[in-house]
Amino acid sequence: MASPKESSPAVEQQQQPSTGSLGNAMKTILALSVKPRDEDKKLEKKPSNAMATGSGVVTFGVKLESRLNIKDLQHLKKAFMAQGDGYNKRLNVNKEEFCDLLDRILTKGNIEEYADLFDKIDVTKDGKVDWDKFASHLLLEYVEKDDRVKSTQVPQWKDIKMLPSPHKDVIHKVAFLKNTSRYIAISKEGGISTWDTRLHVMKSIRINNDSVKPRDMWVTTFVVLQNINKIALAFTSKEIIFYDLSSKLEFNCQYRVYGLEHTPLSMDHWSNPNNSNEAIIVMGDTGGNVNAFMFTSAIIALFDRPQQTAGEGQEQVVNVHFKDLLKEKFKYCRLVRHSGHQEWTRQVKYALHLDCFISCSTTYQNAMVLGWIEKARQRMKTSSFNIAQGVNAFDYHEGLNLIATAGVNHHVCLWNPYVVSKPVGLLRGHMAPVMHVQFNHSRGQLISFSKDKVLRIWDVQLQVCLQRIAGTFPKGPDLATHLFFHEERNRLFMAFNYQLTLLEMKKEVKDRVLSHDKPVTCAIYSSTFSQVVSACQGSTVNMWLLETGQKVKQFLNCHGNAEITTLGLDHSETRLFTGSSDGTVKVWDFNGHCHHTLNAGMGDPADISQVVVLKRIFIIIGWNRCITVFRNQQLTQFHVQPSEWKGGQEHHDDILAAAFSAPHTLATASYDGEIIIWNSGSEVASRHLRQRYLKKVVKSRAGTRLGFKKEATIASIATTQHSTSQKQPETQSHASALSRLPTNQSETMESAKPQRPGSRSSDMSEDEQNNVIITRLVFLDARKGQSASGGANLVSCGGNGWVRFWNTAKNSLLAEYIAHKQVSFVVMAVNENNHILVTGDTDGVIKVWNIQEYCVLQSESLITEAPPLIASWHPHGDMINSLLICERNDRTLVVSASADGSVQVWDVYGICIGTFGQEDHWKIEPYRPPEEVSIEDKECEDSDSGESFSADTFDSSQEEMTEEMMETLMDPLTKVNTWEKTRLGKEYQELRSKKRERKQPGTIPELPYLYWDKIHAGQPPSSNPAGGPFAQPSEKPILPLWTQALFVPELDDVGTLRKPDFVTHPHRYFRDREDIVDAKVLAKEPDDMTDCKNSYDERSLFPKYILEFEARMKTQHREELEALGVSPAHGKGRLNAGRRSKAWSVIASQTNTVNSSGGQSGGTMQQGLKSVIGNGRPVRLSPLPEGKRPKAQPHDTT
Repeated sequence: MASPKESSPAVEQQQQPSTGSLGNAMKTILALSVKPRDEDKKLEKKPSNAMATGSGVVTFGVKLESRLNIKDLQHLKKAFMAQGDGYNKRLNVNKEEFCDLLDRILTKGNIEEYADLFDKIDVTKDGKVDWDKFASHLLLEYVEKDDRVKSTQVPQWKDIKMLPSPHKDVIHKVAFLKNTSRYIAISKEGGISTWDTRLHVMKSIRINNDSVKPRDMWVTTFVVLQNINKIALAFTSKEIIFYDLSSKLEFNCQYRVYGLEHTPLSMDHWSNPNNSNEAIIVMGDTGGNVNAFMFTSAIIALFDRPQQTAGEGQEQVVNVHFKDLLKEKFKYCRLVRHSGHQEWTRQVKYALHLDCFISCSTTYQNAMVLGWIEKARQRMKTSSFNIAQGVNAFDYHEGLNLIATAGVNHHVCLWNPYVVSKPVGLLRGHMAPVMHVQFNHSRGQLISFSKDKVLRIWDVQLQVCLQRIAGTFPKGPDLATHLFFHEERNRLFMAFNYQLTLLEMKKEVKDRVLSHDKPVTCAIYSSTFSQVVSACQGSTVNMWLLETGQKVKQFLNCHGNAEITTLGLDHSETRLFTGSSDGTVKVWDFNGHCHHTLNAGMGDPADISQVVVLKRIFIIIGWNRCITVFRNQQLTQFHVQPSEWKGGQEHHDDILAAAFSAPHTLATASYDGEIIIWNSGSEVASRHLRQRYLKKVVKSRAGTRLGFKKEATIASIATTQHSTSQKQPETQSHASALSRLPTNQSETMESAKPQRPGSRSSDMSEDEQNNVIITRLVFLDARKGQSASGGANLVSCGGNGWVRFWNTAKNSLLAEYIAHKQVSFVVMAVNENNHILVTGDTDGVIKVWNIQEYCVLQSESLITEAPPLIASWHPHGDMINSLLICERNDRTLVVSASADGSVQVWDVYGICIGTFGQEDHWKIEPYRPPEEVSIEDKECEDSDSGESFSADTFDSSQEEMTEEMMETLMDPLTKVNTWEKTRLGKEYQELRSKKRERKQPGTIPELPYLYWDKIHAGQPPSSNPAGGPFAQPSEKPILPLWTQALFVPELDDVGTLRKPDFVTHPHRYFRDREDIVDAKVLAKEPDDMTDCKNSYDERSLFPKYILEFEARMKTQHREELEALGVSPAHGKGRLNAGRRSKAWSVIASQTNTVNSSGGQSGGTMQQGLKSVIGNGRPVRLSPLPEGKRPKAQPHDTT
């Protein structure tokens, strides 16, 4: 066992070998590996076979490779990169040097572990290890660990959901449409329903089949043709019909294959991703046949359309007889088949990797058959697997090259496609025939579902069961089931007859920091030790330093395999109470020693929700309607039995929360919303708060009825109606509303579900019942003096996000509001001075409220407005189970424990401090938020609820605001006040407030200027020479009132405007058209030539050389006409018909003469034209200039 050296750096350097490669390496890394003397003194001896991490936590049984971090690897690399005698002149050490090197660099492990690591790396046994070998070993180790962790990671599922199903018969199959990103399900009677990704029903129709009556229609299966957006349905009428999915109103029938030999039972489709025209549809029927339709032009047409005679209209539906497919009469479709099964073909699938068709049936012989396609042959070559009692279903994993079969003999077998003798793996555990199997390719897991409604998740590599889910699915004797797992969204759809259920996997955040391996259930803060104590479902307790985030202690298996549900501290905060689901509460010290075990459940399991520690008694609640109490004088033995509570039973439902206020006030709240105030000294109930109490009223005929107890005031009843009308509907069960409620409590509420007779309209819905559930109670001890005056001194929170403020002195409810919308329940915490309230919900969102001036005085009516919101953020990916508020370095900190396995520290302004368990430690420093708030931040405030968001949390709060705005926009009855909630409206209001107020017409009082002209020799008043109230002083010109609106004083300061430069010097910017000589010729004419409707000047439209060429051609044409005796006056206009025909006949005759003399060596068309023209020069056939035209080759005239 190695221990750190206590010598100085100089002495340590002298102790190293002076010669050799290792000595050079040590000199290189002395600055990184050697610690100063003062740090070495703080180090203790590293225990054998243990991990001493940087946080000071000792954990046993962890491999050395798993304890190395990135800094350790960097130091090791620098050491191995030193000069040596190994490969590429790098360091190459033996076993002794390797152990000595790691002992100096690493602060973890011992000599024995270093020697074991050397033996693992040195697989060739050459006695030397360099950096390449070391890195290769770590790479393989990490890759195997990553695969192992990924495959053995148990998926976490959300609560099961019952999707609204419009089907009236058995749902045969569910599939996903990739083109439209929608789910589709088809039932037996021909009903088709589609859902979007948010699982809202988009369309529900019933297809038509002209060959059978609607009452006789029976759909057996379907398959989606993703490449051409079509769907193929199989019917018991022995036909397959192809429908087009492009139509928005209904599905149009396009192809119909009829005359099948047997009824099709299963279908599968495959298309070539590189060529969409190539597709395969494989079909299995009741005769044990497997038929494969191989298409070569799927996009153009699946089947050839028959030729029709002229005059006949083309039919919309192409009818294809199955016998014609057998005779290969179609050009674009080829049929390949085999008859390998003796019973019904339960499932078929095309495996691209194997290039074969896999099928199964429920017989021993040929239970699974692989069909291989042979060229130019219609029959397949088959290989069969004999499995006891047959196979119900199967799935193929291309990456592992394994076929998983769902056996009737309760087994799931893994087969190699090329080994038919026996399976390579056998998964046992089901107690009934397995009906469905499907691979989860991303995790390397297998999902299986049996006939007894048990779902199992298997690890394919280890061949062990990771998870078993039972008791949550619908029960029934004869339920037709179907399983579909959508891997992209981790959604598992299961159909039970016409019911469709959904199991959705929780999102997993990669590279997240975990404080516990299992979901964290509770956390508490000890100010004595400045430590945060957290507990998880794995019965593990961790203790963290709040100042740095360092883990200091860890208690394992505190309650065995039972889950820890709550934590508590005594008044000195030196004793820790842990409550578990096994019904026991244990008392620990902070060194991990258990002093007492309180048997609260009397030997039975009990889900303890809270432990309240008073001076002389301990109160434990959570699983029944009575208060369980333990007294200090009983703590003389290790096992302690509960005492009797003098007050007896006052609650009518299970007690979930409690709070204590010194000196002797105790409040307890139950599931039905009732709050009872007790005297902890006499243990007698003094007051009942029942404004939100859900009382059970037993009727003789109507059954059990749930309603509000009529003991509340008129104002509270009116507020109840208002609050229930404000709450948006949310379908949540009691199990999802409180995931950690006791089982008997959930059964009690299920048995008390309201009966809805027609004469009773006041029955409450399940969502309204959740409004009264109370999960937390907190006394506002800083407001003790204000409770007598009517202020709030008690806060409660619970179901559906409700928070309520109570006054226990006057038994009144002062305020209530929804802190979190669309959630199952919330938890909360209040700071010591009662200025800040923190709430957290099941979605992982935290909100901080300012309650300093909230409900301080009694109000006449119930307050429904929320207090000002300080900040809001979304730190967790799962529900928050516990919240703490503590003060450190003049900062108010919020500690949140979530089911995602993390415990995080934030301040009240949404600034993240860190997560317990992260590698880097933090330091909490004082922080002062800016007092002045900018205009942009003010505009982000919600004027109705008073919500304000800090700059660091604007992104998370903006998402919430967007959802609220979308809800408002989707409601057609909601009116949006654009003047108060939009930036444009606020700016317009500011401009309106700055404008001069317009004077309205009214009675004008008697003024001198109104009657001065009636007085003889009267003059206008000097104070108003213009004679009117809107007159201007005499030194300025007097203008009429209607012209003052056109008076713009800003124009007086405008000087003389100067002309722009392009006006004074146009020659610098413009040129004449005649100057454009060197224009470039277009290389290619435009493809689309359009007629010009406007007139253009030819000189500007064509280049100059084209115009010159046209002029020369006109002159030449005129000369030719004159040579032929034609008057030039007839060159333009219309020639006489006789003269024109005569002139052109002369030219044609002489041209033919020239063409007839083809035997001459130089007799070309050009020479003939020369003789006709007579001017001795060649005809220019190109409009190009002389320099650009190719030179003519001289002709041989001999």
